Amino acid sequence: MSQEQKWNKRVDQWHSHVTSAEGFENVLDSLMKVASPQPADVCVDLGAGTGFVTLALAPQVASVLAVDISAGMTESLAGRAEDAGLSNVSTEVADLANFQLPPGSVDLIVSSYVLHHLHDPDKKILVGKAASWLRPGGRLVIADMMFGRGQSSRDRAILRQKAVALAAKGPGGLWRIGKNLVRYGFGVGGEHPATPEFWQAALDAAGFADVAFQPVVAEAGIVNGVKPVR
Repeated sequence: MSQEQKWNKRVDQWHSHVTSAEGFENVLDSLMKVASPQPADVCVDLGAGTGFVTLALAPQVASVLAVDISAGMTESLAGRAEDAGLSNVSTEVADLANFQLPPGSVDLIVSSYVLHHLHDPDKKILVGKAASWLRPGGRLVIADMMFGRGQSSRDRAILRQKAVALAAKGPGGLWRIGKNLVRYGFGVGGEHPATPEFWQAALDAAGFADVAFQPVVAEAGIVNGVKPVR
């Protein structure tokens, strides 16, 4: 099953999940504060899903292009934008690995809980492309699960918290702990979270200034940077 087919099947489930979980609300609040949207901003939401971030951004900016690999997600998002009277939202179905924009065409690029599906080299490539798409002074804001394999005290606390939560679910949870350990240990499966340090280094290498990380809740964190005005 392709990634598009997988996410097409999860449209309603995903929207219910992100709009009902307190953790995602905390991520959205933090992302919006860091992004500091302005009325003239031309924005892009990478991996927009059903519009959790897009629909929060749109009333505060000039326009939002919502990009997602799933046609089902973008159709749902477009319908919600129409229902909300948001005429400045457009959508595009695209794999982020192939997505392109004209250089220097946008002011703000955001992404929330999507980029852990990319392998690390593809994360770096996308950050580099984002730097080219932004106008001078433009901002990149990435919210995602950000942790490593236990090298830091934060990593260990996150992994311990996840293990305890799964173990509390009984045999099914214990089975998931084992499965996740194998997947994470061998780097297989659909999720490839990176550390805050990885993300900060990627933004630094792409030429972003004022690169910063802030933890949000549990494994969630935000890394952001500004394209320098030269």
